Order: sequence, then C-alpha cells, then structure tokens
Amino acid sequence: MWLPKLILTAAALVLIALLYLLPKVVVDNEQQENASAIGETTDVELIESHNQELAEAEELAIENLKEGFNTDLNPEKSATFADSLGGLFASLNFLDSAALYYGVAAELDPMLVRWLKAGESYFEAYSYAVESEKQQALGENVRKYFNLALESDPGLYDVKAKMALTFLPSQPMQAVLLLREVVEQDPENELGLYNLGLLSLQSQQFDKAVNRFEALTKSHPENLEGQFYLGVSYSENGDLAKAKEQFELVKTMDTDPEVQVTIDEYLEKLK
Repeated sequence: MWLPKLILTAAALVLIALLYLLPKVVVDNEQQENASAIGETTDVELIESHNQELAEAEELAIENLKEGFNTDLNPEKSATFADSLGGLFASLNFLDSAALYYGVAAELDPMLVRWLKAGESYFEAYSYAVESEKQQALGENVRKYFNLALESDPGLYDVKAKMALTFLPSQPMQAVLLLREVVEQDPENELGLYNLGLLSLQSQQFDKAVNRFEALTKSHPENLEGQFYLGVSYSENGDLAKAKEQFELVKTMDTDPEVQVTIDEYLEKLK
C-alpha cells in the first residue's frame, strides 16, 4: 500500500520521494561500524557488523568469496568476486555492505554496468540511512558512480533524477535544477515530474504542482501517487470541483481500505 499523506515539510518530501523509489519491503539494514569505509571503496579490508545472525551456509559463502577476492590478483576476477559479494549482501538486505562491494567491483573493473550497479546500491543504502553524516557519505558515493555513468551515457534520465534527490537535504536548489534538466530533456520522465510536483507543493507553488502532476498522470496514468497528489494540487489551488473528481478517480484505482478512508477524509473537507 502506498501512503497518501501530505506533510509539507522538506524532510517529509525527501522521505516521500525516496519511498516512492524503493521496493515495498521492510529492510533490516546493518549497523556499519567502520564508517570511513563507506567512502573508501578501494579498501579490501572491509569489516561488516550486522545485527542479525547469518546461517552457517551464508557465512561460509561470504568467507569463500572474500578469500577469492583477497587472493586473486587479477583485477577483473577480483571484481567478479566483489560483485558476487555485493549480490550476496544485497540478498541479505545488508545494504551498506552490498554498496561497498559493488563499489569495489566498479573501481577494479570500470564499466557502465558496474557504475550503475554501485550507484543504485549506494542509493538504496542512502534511502534507508537515518544519521545525517552517514547519509551524506552515502549520497556522495551515489553521485560519484552515477556521474561516471552519465558521462558514459547522458541519456540515463532516471539516473540523473535519482542523483538529484541526494541533494535535497542540503542543497535543494541543486536538486531542483537537476530535476528541471531531466524534464527538459525527457518531458515525460516519471521520476522528474513526480519529484518536481512534490517540491512545488512544498513551496506552495500550487499552479506549478498542478502542471507537473497533470503531465505526470497524462504520460503515466498508472502512477497512483501522482494521481493522488494531482487531487491535492487541485484542492490547494482552489479548484475544488477538479479535486473532487480526481479523488474519486483515485478511489477507483486503489481499493485498499486505508486509502479509501484517507480519500473519504479529503472528500469530506471539500464539501
């Protein structure tokens, strides 16, 4: 279920934007004690400290891959071991460790597919990070690998949109500028339109929010969050008739009882 609650604060918008991009699962992330290692992806002496016990087979698999990684002097083969370690940690939802090893693989064997994997993995870890210092370090790595990918292929507009989100906590205008670049180059980009719409709501530029969410729902009608926030934008912009029509549409698109109750609450306010 998506959560259609609008709290117009910068912090809430960052959370909403990131939650939109994440898989709808609960993740038990690890507590990474070696904080400096987050930014040092070339360090082969990586230490993980996880808050859940691993099965014996999982521990053995990790140790075998680490042994291969540490003893193989061929960079491409070492990158393969690092990539496998990243995949194993990702499957266990140890997001920091997954990002670290994907980053190592990208350093040892630089190529677009590895830069994208490292950037996506760091982005996921960033999205779940709570401490601002850790989030900042993870965000820097997101931008590092995504920038490398964009240098190789400037047409990766979703990558650019995700990278923009890492600027929201500390440099919101930089985030806005990057998102604008995305929709200028790709007018139907889902991530760009969605997040620009959210930011327009946050800054109470309701006419712009309407424009962004109308464009989003026209090109991506299945986007429930966009459909909902279009209704909010109409309401905040004073177009109550369109807001009512839009909320009624959302009710037909998601039958979840909690969503139905929330929409009914908004409709009641429009009377």
